Amino acid sequence: MYYMVMESPTTPDNLDHVLKDQGNFILTVSQFYNQEALSDVVLKVGEARFHGHKFVLAKSSDVFRTMLYEKPWSQNVREEIELSETAECQSVFDRFLRYLYTAEISISADSAIGILCLADKYNVASLKVLCTSYMVEHTKSPKVRNALNWYPWAKALHLENLIHQCTKTIAWNTDVILKSPQWINMDIDFVCDILESSELVTQSEFGLFLALSQWLLDESHVLHLTEASSRLLPLIRFPQMKVVELREVENCELAHRDDSNGILMDLVGQAYRFRSLCPAQTELGISFNQKFFLPRDYLDLAVDQVRIQNTLRFGIQVDVKTGVGPVPSTAKEGEWKITYRKSGDTGVWTVQMYCHESAMVNSEARIQASLVVFNEEDKVVQVERAPTCICGRTNSLTMQLTIADSEEAKNMLVLIKPVPH
Repeated sequence: MYYMVMESPTTPDNLDHVLKDQGNFILTVSQFYNQEALSDVVLKVGEARFHGHKFVLAKSSDVFRTMLYEKPWSQNVREEIELSETAECQSVFDRFLRYLYTAEISISADSAIGILCLADKYNVASLKVLCTSYMVEHTKSPKVRNALNWYPWAKALHLENLIHQCTKTIAWNTDVILKSPQWINMDIDFVCDILESSELVTQSEFGLFLALSQWLLDESHVLHLTEASSRLLPLIRFPQMKVVELREVENCELAHRDDSNGILMDLVGQAYRFRSLCPAQTELGISFNQKFFLPRDYLDLAVDQVRIQNTLRFGIQVDVKTGVGPVPSTAKEGEWKITYRKSGDTGVWTVQMYCHESAMVNSEARIQASLVVFNEEDKVVQVERAPTCICGRTNSLTMQLTIADSEEAKNMLVLIKPVPH
């Protein structure tokens, strides 16, 4: 196939025109992939041997260029070069090498890590970008397995876009991970990353604590309990637990072990202090706006659930109840009204939340709100969050949500989270 790029017809004839024949050039080069004809180097990878061409390798990879042409490396180059690769990379080296000749590659979830590592090792920038883009797309929720498998590689290679997407998918599906057999085998850095996140969608903070307790007390971690407790327990937001849950924490095994009791009881004490002082924080001039005191997206705080295709909700006010003030409680005495609207077939939802005086403290309700969208299998596929908003008699909170995938989205939960200041 021939491509020709020319200036506009009004361009003077005496100026140069650029003509391109990229398709034919790639086709010509691709014919030499792993062909002995004109080959001037053999690459040995594991038990496999590949006939290569120094120029093709060098034009695509500055690592190969240094190895094959620059002194003192080139002085030691033999006709056959043995490359040391992991089993993961060996299994896809043929695809990687073919890309250098054809500028295309076949990739799947199983082969992505090997291809990415080769692209990084040999500094093939274009392939690294393509591979990363594929992985970002295939770590979107609910693809939790890919996110878990690729997250450590994303961090090791400093791939910020992939780190962000893996983190989001993991955060949205926290409870799935905590209940999986793999949870106990997660390393401490991964557990720390999860618990540090404010974007977790989880049933409750108490559930996070129970999962962490299981991890800390497992035989594979308990020998380092003092160090691990000091690092991980402060990431649990004890002030977001109810009194009955705090009492269970005080009676748990960690509370009776010398290597974890001290820090755990200190954190529980901070939770009780929060419960005692928060209702009067304005008068006392105390701030509780650090992450430790703020709620995550707890499913226990859901006030309403909507079927995405349920048009009966449009334009109708729904009465719901929340706790009053930011101190967690089993009592739900704060009254709210929620109105849902949808803009035609665009998939844009507008959700308005109006608070009643019963939900206010000092004539205002300070809240954060989240809309959590699930698929048919109850996996989170989308989350929309509103920043802290102060609702009162004359102002409400309005959120807009554009459904990313109308086929996959089935249910939406509305979370209203009272927060301190």
